[in-house]
Amino acid sequence: MPDPNCYSTKHAPHIPKLLFKLFPHLSTHRCDNDKGFTFRQECRSTEIPHLFEHLIIELQGQVLGSGVLRGETQWNWRVDPKGRFHVYVEYTNELLVLGAIRVAERIIQALDSHQIDQIHVEEEIQKLRLIASAGEQIKQTGQIIREPIRQTARA
Repeated sequence: MPDPNCYSTKHAPHIPKLLFKLFPHLSTHRCDNDKGFTFRQECRSTEIPHLFEHLIIELQGQVLGSGVLRGETQWNWRVDPKGRFHVYVEYTNELLVLGAIRVAERIIQALDSHQIDQIHVEEEIQKLRLIASAGEQIKQTGQIIREPIRQTARA
């Protein structure tokens, strides 16, 4: 984001609005907060890295199709520079979470720039499925197993 001081959805209300449009399932996310707000309510005034956290979890969930993952967004500006956040997310597939982080970053940047038309959710999810498959292969075998391309000779 161009202005490092604009880290809240109060300064960028279009980001959660567009994010819920692209990912309606985000409205079912639970969020621990002091006021007992739903995640959708919390998004009216929350840190953009908090949206990033939930988006990473949502992307993984869409690929995996099951399971519950958790995350947490922290900051301490007495120690870190203002604007630095620490986002932690659970994962079961290391390659998948790394891919989800990159996709979430691109999505948040596109939404901040009002370029929602550049986001193709299904294509991104399909790419993440391929990444997740490779991650599972590595976990099981220590290497990526590539299927040979089979071509049929035509008579």
